[in-house]
Amino acid sequence: MFLEMGLMGISLMHHVGIVLVFLWTLSHYNLGHPVAYFVSLIYLYLVHERYVRRLKKKLEYEGQRQSFRRRVLLDSESVRWLNHAVEKIWPVCMEQIASQKILLPIIPWFLEKYKPWTAKKAVVQHLYLGRNPPLFTDIRVLGQCSDDDHLILELGMNFLTADDMSAILAVKLRKRLGFGMWAKLHVTGMHVEGKVLIGVKFIRQWPFLGRLRICFAEPPYFQMTVKPIFTHGLDVTELPGIDGWLDKLLSVAFEQTLVEPNMLVVDVEKFASPQPENWFSVYEKQPLAHAKVEIIEAFDMKPSDLNGLADPYVKGQLGPYRFRTKIHKKTLSPKWLEEFMIPVCTWEAANILIIEVRDKDHFVDDTLGFVSKPLK
Repeated sequence: MFLEMGLMGISLMHHVGIVLVFLWTLSHYNLGHPVAYFVSLIYLYLVHERYVRRLKKKLEYEGQRQSFRRRVLLDSESVRWLNHAVEKIWPVCMEQIASQKILLPIIPWFLEKYKPWTAKKAVVQHLYLGRNPPLFTDIRVLGQCSDDDHLILELGMNFLTADDMSAILAVKLRKRLGFGMWAKLHVTGMHVEGKVLIGVKFIRQWPFLGRLRICFAEPPYFQMTVKPIFTHGLDVTELPGIDGWLDKLLSVAFEQTLVEPNMLVVDVEKFASPQPENWFSVYEKQPLAHAKVEIIEAFDMKPSDLNGLADPYVKGQLGPYRFRTKIHKKTLSPKWLEEFMIPVCTWEAANILIIEVRDKDHFVDDTLGFVSKPLK
């Protein structure tokens, strides 16, 4: 910008020099008439006006370019463009791809691995993720890539399904417990929130993506609503081993199987083939130990809401692993009775257990208590 203004100044001085030489020549030959000076003045004025117009255009163009850069940067940081695209594509094809092509083949692997002793078999009979697409809160490219990944993306995701979300899980009970009958569970709502890491490996031929490695950077926040579909008057959720099974299943799946350094590995070449088979695998790094954390109860808590009560919950962290209890509404004596098994993958770094009691608010959650303790 300054260089252009400098060149413009030099060009203007060049015209001034030409006019001075012209006037000096006329004076040298005694031809200096006032009309010559008047014409020279008009000439310099027109040159000045032309360069002023040119400078204004360049300044306007520079301002528009800077404004466009700021707008592009803002859109990139807030990922409004990505959410807008997903919102339009989700009902057309993305929901069907996510539910039918991706989740339906993966979920049976987890059901088979973590099914309770009372269940002989568990299958997904129906899955629809609803009309609401996942919301991405931020996206960035990590500077360092691990192993042979060419690109690692970190996405903040908040997926709160709409009221039309529906999934039906059929469970076949063992003969000695339920005479081999089938019972059904209806999942009607789901909320997943957390940081997702996606490692990408490119290849030179179609489909140009060779592999995806997907995991959560830390255990995500997860809640869902499960209602029984009564079979012969039997509420299957009350049976031993079935009660709380899905909550525990998802806790184990997310906190132990899909949290870094564990990950879901997708072979995109096999996934894109006409008959996709064995296109995914789960990489699980075996922990050296587990820390068992039990959140029992609290009493005589400090009120933090205007009604003299609180909406307390407990959140904690051990290394990269995070956990969080359910929220108890309007109480100063909550009883959580929740248990977390947190893997310890190394003894080389300090393993410090951090536990914090917080009050859930609409905007900023208040801290009610805090403690940290190193594990040895």
